[in-house]
Amino acid sequence: MTSDDLRIGLLLLITGIFTSCKHSNIEIHGHRGCRGYWPENSIYGMIAALQMDVDALEMDVVVTSDLQVILSHEPFFQHEICLDPNGNRIYESTQEAYNIYEFTYEQVKKTKCGTYPHPRFPLQKQREYFKPKLSDVIDTVEVFAKNKGKKFYYNIEIKARDEWEGIFHPDYRAFADLVAGVIYRHKIVDRCLVQSFHLPTLQYLRQAHPALRLALLIDADEKPSEKLDMLGFLPDVMSPHYSHILPQWVKFCNSRRIKLIPWTVNDIPTALKLIKMGVHGIITDYPDSIARATGR
Repeated sequence: MTSDDLRIGLLLLITGIFTSCKHSNIEIHGHRGCRGYWPENSIYGMIAALQMDVDALEMDVVVTSDLQVILSHEPFFQHEICLDPNGNRIYESTQEAYNIYEFTYEQVKKTKCGTYPHPRFPLQKQREYFKPKLSDVIDTVEVFAKNKGKKFYYNIEIKARDEWEGIFHPDYRAFADLVAGVIYRHKIVDRCLVQSFHLPTLQYLRQAHPALRLALLIDADEKPSEKLDMLGFLPDVMSPHYSHILPQWVKFCNSRRIKLIPWTVNDIPTALKLIKMGVHGIITDYPDSIARATGR
């Protein structure tokens, strides 16, 4: 048994101990679907997360050379989860050379991910897949949810950075418009949250697409108050790294009707501590464990 196996086993054991705690109003967001159990940002993972009764499907999007919006956490084929187009392993030192913005979607479909076990998620099932289009993900999960009577919303992260513009993605406004277009065409505006770490993207969306609900992502090394000031408006949701959660932030968000939904919380004691402090939701790789711990 590895140390990761032991950690996960203890997590699941603790889950059973805390099931008497009732916090059924807490939103649970399946991080990249449910990365703890299924390959990230895959249709398999999204369906599995819905079976775990998540409130939201959290996913990341990037852009191909033919301007297709696809699910991927990185704008390149990441060495831990993907092979190169010839079926060979990718090295961390060269992974950025496999730039998705230089691939057509037909080329993306021929590039395999999920072939080998994930080194950091020992419970994750091995299932080979290719990075799917956002539109295909929506089509698939909508049919599944309708057939199973599942209610949920989408939490879509736009992976934009200043230093990536023109290299790993188009102009941030064009990127945002592409994502918004998919949302509009699928008529999910009222069931969609768009999040980003990138302030210009959020500022543009607020101006150009005011119907969309927006979430400000805050990294562990960023100061929430400074980033919120730089944003220039109050978002619908604040999603800081969980280490930033303090009582004053809970009070601030409650007084302004902003949801506070930290990321990425994978252990039960931390989740219950945050819930006790008053957060409105949890983004997690293990949505079933968090659900049991909150008495759902």
